[in-house]
Amino acid sequence: MPTVFIVDDDASIRESLSLLFRLAGLHPRTFADGRAFLATEAPEEPACVLLDLKMPGMDGIEVQERMQAQGWWVPVIFLTGKADVPTAVRAVQRGATDFLQKPGFETNELVKCVWDAIKRHEQQLSSDERDKAFRRGLPALSARELEVARFAAAGKTNMVIGLELGISERTVEVHRGRAMRKLGLRSAAELVRCWDRLLGESSIRKT
Repeated sequence: MPTVFIVDDDASIRESLSLLFRLAGLHPRTFADGRAFLATEAPEEPACVLLDLKMPGMDGIEVQERMQAQGWWVPVIFLTGKADVPTAVRAVQRGATDFLQKPGFETNELVKCVWDAIKRHEQQLSSDERDKAFRRGLPALSARELEVARFAAAGKTNMVIGLELGISERTVEVHRGRAMRKLGLRSAAELVRCWDRLLGESSIRKT
């Protein structure tokens, strides 16, 4: 079940939001201040952080900065008063997903924002897992599989790869299939994205 972390010094807000998110099918975890929140472990499952901008001690901006310093790349939604809007805008520019004004925000809007952020985090986690599988699989590729994968990442067809390497199209298919399995990839599009992002476009075009 996805988790929503609620960080707010107002106990009544923590309680009401916790009930709201349980009814929405989420797992709420509440914290009265940023220090208590940052002491917990980063989640491995899809999650979102609902963070009060103005809190005694450590404010929301500092919590956001420390999250990033600790490697917490979890979407953040700020709750803010009307007077804090300029600060909240700067927080969004620093990577926050959104901000909502309190009091008076619509609960349906809040739930939608949280679910949208969780879905984005889920997509990011999936992308991270593909990247890890790709990195693990690279050393397992034979020289020929690596060569075929590089040509394929450049968008070349099996026929063209075969002509350039002097092997049959069927042999290219075999090497390409093995490379894809070892790299944990399911499509040519994933191969192009991972190769470009992790190895660089120059390595694709090196022929």
